[in-house]
Amino acid sequence: MSAILAMTQLRGGYSETDILHGVSIEVAAQEIVAIVGPNGAGKSTAMKAIFGLLNVRAGSVIANGVDITGWSPNRIVQAGVSYVPQVDNIFGEMTVHENLEMGAFLRKGDFSASADRVYQLFPDLKAKRKSLAGSLSGGQRQMVAMGRALMLDPKILLLDEPTAGLSPKYMDQIFQISRDVRDSGVAILLVEQHAKQALAFADRGYVLAAGGNRHHGTGRELLADRAVAEMFLGG
Repeated sequence: MSAILAMTQLRGGYSETDILHGVSIEVAAQEIVAIVGPNGAGKSTAMKAIFGLLNVRAGSVIANGVDITGWSPNRIVQAGVSYVPQVDNIFGEMTVHENLEMGAFLRKGDFSASADRVYQLFPDLKAKRKSLAGSLSGGQRQMVAMGRALMLDPKILLLDEPTAGLSPKYMDQIFQISRDVRDSGVAILLVEQHAKQALAFADRGYVLAAGGNRHHGTGRELLADRAVAEMFLGG
């Protein structure tokens, strides 16, 4: 497997406290990889480490063949990596289309083709393009956040808890849209609390605990692993 994103033996955290203790994760081109594990496992911390949002004290992050370890988020975006945080991920007082325009802040010239691509992936947003993003349902707001992140045509999309607080209907919809995004040529790394559902739809998965790797494999392999089920998936 040729990795488009590779985190290798990463150690880091906030201030002087390490949360990650040698975490390694790889994502291949056009692959969906899920990070699951108990609360406090370091899942979201790993995502933030990739995107330059915390101190990295050892290890490396390679994206698109470039070492981006320690880069600022703005520079990482230019390297083809986009990130959708769990909270505060839209501008509620702006319309859907204005949110997409904000997503293209680093681009020069016409970006209408990217907006059209987003509307094809998210037909709900096309119908709501003039509506204030803050007036939308939780699932539609998550679509706005993902669509905005795609406006820079990234090769890698990082999703932190994309289905948090969503109804089963919108959870399934977000997962299906994620597959469509993957099929369009974008690799996806996501953190999920809904471990069983995430592993069922992901190509591969990593189980983290206490800031370190515990298990990895295809989604089906992890779901079928009795040790993983008993320790991390509620039996």
